[in-house]
Amino acid sequence: MSLIVRRKPGQNIVISGGITIQVLEVAGRRVKLGISAPPEIKIVREELLERGFKRDEQVSQHTDRS
Repeated sequence: MSLIVRRKPGQNIVISGGITIQVLEVAGRRVKLGISAPPEIKIVREELLERGFKRDEQVSQHTDRS
């Protein structure tokens, strides 16, 4: 791990390249995050990568974006 931070709902983490991660909700052991990034940045849940969605065309079809 390179960085460990504590955040509360409504607080953000900003990463270079125009990527922002916002803590939307914390309920028990679950955390809901919102991620804002430029369209060329792929955002994929790790379990999808573990299931074999490694090629760009597969990742594009299963990217979690709202």
